[in-house]
Amino acid sequence: MDVVPSFTVLGKQYACRGAWVVSVRGDLDLASLADQRMRLQGTAAAVPVLVLELSAVTFADSTFLNLLLLLRQATDLRLADVPHAMVRLLELTGANEVLRLYPSVQDALPETKPGTGR
Repeated sequence: MDVVPSFTVLGKQYACRGAWVVSVRGDLDLASLADQRMRLQGTAAAVPVLVLELSAVTFADSTFLNLLLLLRQATDLRLADVPHAMVRLLELTGANEVLRLYPSVQDALPETKPGTGR
C-alpha cells in the first residue's frame, strides 16, 4: 500500500488587530495545496482581513497564484514578507497590480483607531 505524504503548508495562525494572520511555508503547488485550499478559502470567507505571512515560502506556482486571486475575492487579502522569487512571479503575471504586498505582518495589519483599541 502506498502512503500519500501529507503536505502541511499552513503554519502558525492567530488573530491580531482585526486580522487573521496565517504563516505559509514550503513549496506551494498543486500537490501541497490540495488539502489546504479549502481551509484557506473557508478562513477567507470568515474573516474581514486575512494576512498571509510568506517569508518561509520556497516555491510557488500558478496553483498558488490562482488561490491568492480567489482569496482576494472573499476578503481583504494582504501578503506580508513576500520572498523575492514570489514577487517576481506576481510582477510577471501582473498580479502585483491587484494583490496588496507589505514588507512585514506589522505593516499589513489594519490600523487601530485611537482610543478604541480596534
